[in-house]
Amino acid sequence: MKATLYVVEDPALLQNGIFLNESFYGMKNSAFMFSSLRDYLARHGIELGTQDIHPPEESELVIGLDNCLPFQNAPWREGRSNYLILSEPATYYPHNWNPANHQVFDKVFTYNYNMVDNQRYFHYHFAIDLEENNSFRPTSEEEFNNRKLCVLMAASFGVVKPPKGSTSLLHERYLTLKWFAQNHPDEFDLYSRVIHPKTYESFRGLGVLQKLAPVALTERITRTVAARRKALFDIVNRGPVAHDQKIPVLRQYRFNIAYENTGGLPGYLTEKIFDSFAACCVPVYWGDPDVAKSVPKACFVDRRDFSSNQELYQFLKQMQYAEYRQYTDAITAFVEGVEQEKFGSEANARRIGDVILKDLAR
Repeated sequence: MKATLYVVEDPALLQNGIFLNESFYGMKNSAFMFSSLRDYLARHGIELGTQDIHPPEESELVIGLDNCLPFQNAPWREGRSNYLILSEPATYYPHNWNPANHQVFDKVFTYNYNMVDNQRYFHYHFAIDLEENNSFRPTSEEEFNNRKLCVLMAASFGVVKPPKGSTSLLHERYLTLKWFAQNHPDEFDLYSRVIHPKTYESFRGLGVLQKLAPVALTERITRTVAARRKALFDIVNRGPVAHDQKIPVLRQYRFNIAYENTGGLPGYLTEKIFDSFAACCVPVYWGDPDVAKSVPKACFVDRRDFSSNQELYQFLKQMQYAEYRQYTDAITAFVEGVEQEKFGSEANARRIGDVILKDLAR
């Protein structure tokens, strides 16, 4: 049976690129679960390819990955089995999380267990590459003493406060970077493959200024804002890190600022916290509101426990090795016992694949 994985129109994903387990734009490929899904379905006679290889009108099974809009009024949708996998949060693709857009699908797969009813909505865990854990080793006191205080690895920042009600944490990530750059730049490093120019240029009121002010004036103000903001980033920015060097670099720091791109989304627990564990670098975590259901609270510093970056800094700075060791002992126990059947790519590919296979067998 021919099947289509309908992905976002990105050259890195098309031409079956999503299945190659290669780095995307210098980042580690976090789409390895879909390679496992392809292999799992192949063992049951289903050949999965991206929409440019397997056009949906030629397939009997079509799976949308963070891409619900092409299904809404598509003539090819009729007479086929249609599924949706929700992976990226609403921060980037709000339309994918709109229940009205789910009506055209037979089933929807999500890590948000609050949505799950096992009728239309089915659960899977955000799959993690646990192979990094093979190089895990605990942190000695000597290593602790030699480590720098804090690190942040990210490319996305929200320099403008988000609208009221937004669950985006991109602005909080920026505020933490800004605070360290202005107050303790010698104790904080940023690693980023690229920061989009619009990040530097954005400021509240820009849209109004573009409508009312002469173009030359708007451009001059924008350049001034961008130069000042870039200078702030440059204080702490150490440039990109190769995807296969991420864990060794994290091991040079005591704490990793591990904020998800969005908060308030149950089950959205990504590699940001797990990469910290692989490096035995204590994460300062903010994201999944129910993170303690999946990861023991003793393994991480919960950013929500602090009212300000100043308060957070004081807590991290005063921590001695004996207290730090309590965190790393908990991390060691978690890493050694982490459940492949919960977080592994093959297990989650089976969770999705088994629901589809059961439907096809009817």
